[in-house]
Amino acid sequence: MRMTRLSNTVIFVAMMSSVTSVAQVARTDSVFTLEKCKQMALVNNAGIHTADNDLRAAIETRKEAFTKYFPEVSGGFSAFRSNHDVLQYNVLDLFTVGIIDKGRAAGVWAVQPVFMGGQIINGNKLAKVGEEVARIRKAKSTDQVVLQTEALYWQLVTLKTTKKTVESAITMLDSLGAQVKAAVDAGVVPMNDYLKVELKRNGYRADLVDLDNGIDLMKMLIAQQVGLGTDARVDIVCSVPDSMPDYPGKLYIASSDALLMTNDHRLLVKNVEAKQIEKKIEVGRNLPRLAVGAGWIYHNVFNQNHDFGGVMVTLSVSISGWWGGSHAIKRKSLALDNARIELDDLSRKLEIGMSEKWDNLTAAHRKMAIASEAIDQSEENLRLNKAYYEAGISTIADLLDAQTLNHQAKADYIAAYGIFKLSEAQYLDATGRSGFAE
Repeated sequence: MRMTRLSNTVIFVAMMSSVTSVAQVARTDSVFTLEKCKQMALVNNAGIHTADNDLRAAIETRKEAFTKYFPEVSGGFSAFRSNHDVLQYNVLDLFTVGIIDKGRAAGVWAVQPVFMGGQIINGNKLAKVGEEVARIRKAKSTDQVVLQTEALYWQLVTLKTTKKTVESAITMLDSLGAQVKAAVDAGVVPMNDYLKVELKRNGYRADLVDLDNGIDLMKMLIAQQVGLGTDARVDIVCSVPDSMPDYPGKLYIASSDALLMTNDHRLLVKNVEAKQIEKKIEVGRNLPRLAVGAGWIYHNVFNQNHDFGGVMVTLSVSISGWWGGSHAIKRKSLALDNARIELDDLSRKLEIGMSEKWDNLTAAHRKMAIASEAIDQSEENLRLNKAYYEAGISTIADLLDAQTLNHQAKADYIAAYGIFKLSEAQYLDATGRSGFAE
């Protein structure tokens, strides 16, 4: 029953793991540490590449906005030829005089904005905020990849260590089966005792099949996560230690202090900042606009070449635009209010999430301590039942039950350790310290 739950867990992790695009790299090393897995995942993960492209696009947007400070330079050339004169004069109804049947004109001019209602300045500020948001989102994508990699890594550690305990239990049953078989051949114990040992051993062998399948699946997922492709086969060097990890008190941080360190909170703050700038831009659309310009113009219309230069000043004021502009400004004000409400509401939820992750971490440590204590108790119980069976005062069923309890206690500890390490990673991620723990 427990192994069925374990298999279901493996399948669930496989379904929840993000699908990353495959980057072909040389398979020089097949055994990885957690740190190596993180490094390779950050280099090859598709989400990281997408976030990096978004950041580059935001940088280009910021550079584009900066060009609005410079004059707008334009140039043009035109030429025409008509099938009859453009200007015609009737002279005393005797004859018609026509002029201008062809011509050329060209010009170059530059317009420098002086005051555009603050739209250029605020546009540059908004582009800068967009770049900062892209950087934060890239950092968030990095944290997500690190957390996904840790989840896969510790799942594989758990499965591999569980397999070792099952193999150890099978080895013990092999030894016990040989002893019982000898006793059966000697007519000391009934054949039924030997069959009970064999049934228990075959049950563990069936568990090994599920574990091997789960381990292969997790290795494929890790290979995909780090960019080797699903056809690669990787392995890890870590295992569940016998000693209990220390209480994670040194990792604790007050939620209010950690809030400012999280990427989610930074994004909420930037959203408010962006909404403030957008409102200023909307106000600027309805303010007067002042620009100065200069240019050079050449034309040849009357078969004479003429060119001249000039300067100009333009001032435009929106009058009817305020009718709709006032409503647009109010709409931006409401969007700003919503951003502030969202900042306050989601900040509280982020703090609640941190507290929940801390409770999960400490609970996992307590459960691991309980499981560790159960291992000591089950080993003593197994030792006593072996002695009782060898002394003939206990049945083989009692001994097998003791062995089952010992195996279950070890499996519970391994599962608790895996949950503890994943909870640790989740807490550090929630408090803005992803990758802090090894």
